[in-house]
Amino acid sequence: MRVVVVGLGLIGGSFALALREAVAGVRVTGVDRAAVIALPESARAADELLDVDAPDALQRAAASSDLVVLSTPVRVIGELLPALLACAPLVTDCGSTKRAIAASVADSPRRGRFVPGHPMAGAPSGGIELARADLFRDRRWLLCPDHCDADAVDSVESLIVRVGAKPVRLPLAEHDRAVARTSHATQLIASALSVAAKQAHAEVAAGPAFERTTQIAGGPESIWRDILATNADEVARALDVLVSELEAVREDLRADPPSVERAMDLLRRARRGT
Repeated sequence: MRVVVVGLGLIGGSFALALREAVAGVRVTGVDRAAVIALPESARAADELLDVDAPDALQRAAASSDLVVLSTPVRVIGELLPALLACAPLVTDCGSTKRAIAASVADSPRRGRFVPGHPMAGAPSGGIELARADLFRDRRWLLCPDHCDADAVDSVESLIVRVGAKPVRLPLAEHDRAVARTSHATQLIASALSVAAKQAHAEVAAGPAFERTTQIAGGPESIWRDILATNADEVARALDVLVSELEAVREDLRADPPSVERAMDLLRRARRGT
């Protein structure tokens, strides 16, 4: 089996390592910028390394592969996908939003051979240096089979299971709505809390709870600009809900005398999971 992994960061590098550990006889081709493929960790993750800027090299590798995995920022996935889908037998991705990526091949006669995917794994920092083969173990891996051939979904799903992840099928629109609430709005909230603490010079009072809450704050612009731009509507809706909850609590706390009942109700609902 030949697999091409485009983007040897934390996710792509970990997937390459996991494949080589779990699938006998697999041959992995890693594709990235020259500075990345020059790193010793890249050589450890792949059997062959290609410079993404080398003319036609990526298309040739894709054409001779069984699967291409795109693990780059969302914008780059959308740019690479149409040409690669035209020559590769099967393509999946690891992008954090799905509707915009799927739209880039909506008119392709081979759109059924693209399986949108999103592993729910990661770390506050990225890079091939942090890649590890067990990153996906017992983590959900979302697949969006809206317009996919059934055998294409089954093939990607079987590999996901082999690397230790738990595949979950979710429609494209539902995926983007869900991750807006569990990931994208979370990034903004953590960043807002971090900025507010710094503005008040309150870091001296930061304990473990604050550190856990804000450890993802200030994510890299190269990743988050694309995510927020391609899921802006759902992120805005998620923030509307959060703002509504917090505004109600704030108004009660501002009252004279202040009331904590809505704050306590919010905590109770969080404990119940409702």
